[in-house]
Amino acid sequence: MAFGHWQVGLHIQQDKIAIVALQRGKSHWRLCRWWDIPLAAGTVDNGHILHPAALVSALRDWRKELPRQHDISLSFPAERTLQKTLPEPAMVLRESQQVQWVASAMGQALEMTPDTLCVDYIEEKPARRWHVTAAQHQDLTPLRTLAAQLHLNVTAIVPDACALQRFLPWLTVPACGLAWSDSEQWLWATEQRWGRCARRDAPALSQLAARLSLPEEQLMSCGHFDPWQAIARLQPPLPVSAEAFTVAIALALGEVNG
Repeated sequence: MAFGHWQVGLHIQQDKIAIVALQRGKSHWRLCRWWDIPLAAGTVDNGHILHPAALVSALRDWRKELPRQHDISLSFPAERTLQKTLPEPAMVLRESQQVQWVASAMGQALEMTPDTLCVDYIEEKPARRWHVTAAQHQDLTPLRTLAAQLHLNVTAIVPDACALQRFLPWLTVPACGLAWSDSEQWLWATEQRWGRCARRDAPALSQLAARLSLPEEQLMSCGHFDPWQAIARLQPPLPVSAEAFTVAIALALGEVNG
């Protein structure tokens, strides 16, 4: 069997790992495989990997099914990220200088040492500002270790809530935001924002919309959204719960302009 190059999205959840592998054609996406891998209780707690060895063990058999040519996007809990909006610097900077400046400015804003942070940023030119996302290197270490132990070609580590922005072009008016949930949390995304909210703070979608200052009709639940519609060629049977695979599919699809 000719595997080709797989683009894989791997979403680590509270009780399982949802994984989707896609191939990109000239004008469409094709589903290669999907996996629903259960996790032992206590392996992950609200995005925190408590038992890395158990996570590696759960993924060993799956790793044997991957082709040599693969790119993997791993989910990272939005709860462990720090977001700030920073004004552009007065001087013109080269790209390498921009990264240093953003890390330094973010470190000052958060009262943290810049070299302890991993930063990413998006420039909003009309407003002359940068939307910056930062995570501590120590929080990324378990994922990097996982990738190394399983010999995975990880090309991106993406906040799980941020990945939902990939589906915004498929929403129908008046919806402009998407929300995914499990028993503990909401992950949500709009064009300009994304984040996480504990279910205890917003048990219902209407309460989440209110916290985001959005009319309820503008926030669509993933329970009423079909993430498989982004893939032209599907291979049934598909998972019973499409919602459980929403983030994994988004990760596999990559950036909107990718």
